[in-house]
Amino acid sequence: MWHYLLFVSLFAFANAVPVPFIIKCNARDVKCLTNTTNVAIPIFAAGIPEYGVETLDPLFFETIDSSSLNIKLIMYNTTVKGLRNCKARTVQRDVVNSKLFIKIECNVTLNGLYVMSGRLLLIPIEGKGKNHADINRFVTSFNVTLKDVQGKDGKKHWSIKGWSYTYELEDQSHVRLENLFGGNEVLAKAAEIVVAANGNGIIREIGSPVINTLIVKLADAIQTFFHAVPLEDLILQ
Repeated sequence: MWHYLLFVSLFAFANAVPVPFIIKCNARDVKCLTNTTNVAIPIFAAGIPEYGVETLDPLFFETIDSSSLNIKLIMYNTTVKGLRNCKARTVQRDVVNSKLFIKIECNVTLNGLYVMSGRLLLIPIEGKGKNHADINRFVTSFNVTLKDVQGKDGKKHWSIKGWSYTYELEDQSHVRLENLFGGNEVLAKAAEIVVAANGNGIIREIGSPVINTLIVKLADAIQTFFHAVPLEDLILQ
């Protein structure tokens, strides 16, 4: 899940006057952009009320539907923690094509409730209860397209025109589902063994809706920031 973290793209190009925690970088200086992003991540994740950015760590989701053709899975009251500790591996800006490339590594935890029935990793499974996941070295690569728009202040602002992402799991994830098969110890034990041994497989099979929900939330936060701060205060001219 993850996954990671599109929001850091904005930090590397900000002017120190309106956003005092930003160190401005040359657009071609990848090392500076990446280092500056890493300094700014925990500040942005904590929320920046003066720019309308809400807290991103922790994030709370009331309902996430992770169902597929093989399984019905609804997650409730889900809390994701750990985004403030994410690290940018690289941040690059393509000035000519108005694009950003960001690669982020995160370790996140997820806690909540679930209701599930169907087949998971090809085995029959059902349950209703608490769920927990540790997703370790979750590496997400983002491609972001920007456009210039005129804000209400009459100045030019950035806006996210489109984005895409891919992710990798570079370490073993751990998933725990409580109360499988309504507490039937025989059936639950067999399923628990499979779940415990296949954390990454479970994340890949049912995690995409969770990851996408997270990314949309982060993209909305970035868009709010862009609309609040004019372009002249975000980038080196």
